[in-house]
Amino acid sequence: MERSKLHFRHSLLLLFDLKKSATEAHQTLLNTYGDAAPSYPNCRFWFQRFKSGDFDVNDKERSGGPKKFENNQLQDLLDENPAQTLKELADSLSVDESTVCRRLHTMGKVQKEGKWLPRELTENAISNRFNVAVSLLARQKRKSFLWRIVTSDEKWIYYDNPKRKKSWVSPGESSTSTPRRNIHGHKVLLCIWWDQQGVVYYELLKPNETVTGDVYRRQLNKLNDVLLQKRPAIASNRRKVIILHDNARPHVARVVKDTLLQLEWEVLQHPAYSSDLAPSDYHLFRSMQHGLAGTRFRNAEEVRKWIDDWIAAKPTSFFRHGIAMLPERWENVAENEGKYFD
Repeated sequence: MERSKLHFRHSLLLLFDLKKSATEAHQTLLNTYGDAAPSYPNCRFWFQRFKSGDFDVNDKERSGGPKKFENNQLQDLLDENPAQTLKELADSLSVDESTVCRRLHTMGKVQKEGKWLPRELTENAISNRFNVAVSLLARQKRKSFLWRIVTSDEKWIYYDNPKRKKSWVSPGESSTSTPRRNIHGHKVLLCIWWDQQGVVYYELLKPNETVTGDVYRRQLNKLNDVLLQKRPAIASNRRKVIILHDNARPHVARVVKDTLLQLEWEVLQHPAYSSDLAPSDYHLFRSMQHGLAGTRFRNAEEVRKWIDDWIAAKPTSFFRHGIAMLPERWENVAENEGKYFD
């Protein structure tokens, strides 16, 4: 049975009186009436009216001219959700889409595509990111532990690394095109461990070799030997070593967990799908990829030579800065309630 607009408005008023939010009210109607339920912008419009003290669910009488609205009304809707469509904005303001389009233009608004995110986060993932960030921030404020962190990650190094070219052209002319890199071309996997002082250890895996639990266990034992030589201040007391790696399957394999227990190393909390909290992703690899642009290799030895030169050219301050950015990023996650931040 088709319900009238007044029926839905009375339902919204009841849900408003029950202290439900516009989001909860929309979900309730959606669960009950399916596609026949009013849109979320429409629910939000009526909740805003109720909050202003206007509980009249009837349409306002309109004059002969088109309905007008203030720029601040449109801006309020954009502040709440800048990704709304013209139709959603028009529905909320009870005007035509063309009217909203003209007003957006006069306000100097332009539509831009959003950035790609590593993953669509679930509520549990968002909550976990928030809790981990808050916990690590509190720990860091009690006593700094950044100097104890040894972080690890993996990156494919391609033999062919084309660089996009810039060119001066007249308006309307196309710029010089650059073919994309062949992702199926020759490449080698870099496994690297570093801390505030620099790179501790790295490996280039053999062709067609990937990281497994057994491979990673072997690497951790080798890392322990190198730490004793390069970082005796923390390696001599194993419990001072804090390893920071992501939750990739090889990193959490049973043999790896057993090895970490034997080494007595602490594993720093790292929420899933959080490359924005991994120093190699947001700092080391970004700089490395910039340096690789335009570089071609003939074999793995040339790759190794390039990596050695690149590491040697980086001052200690580069690595210190990469680790020192962690508290700021934890704070950004906390401020964004666990969601990705810009």
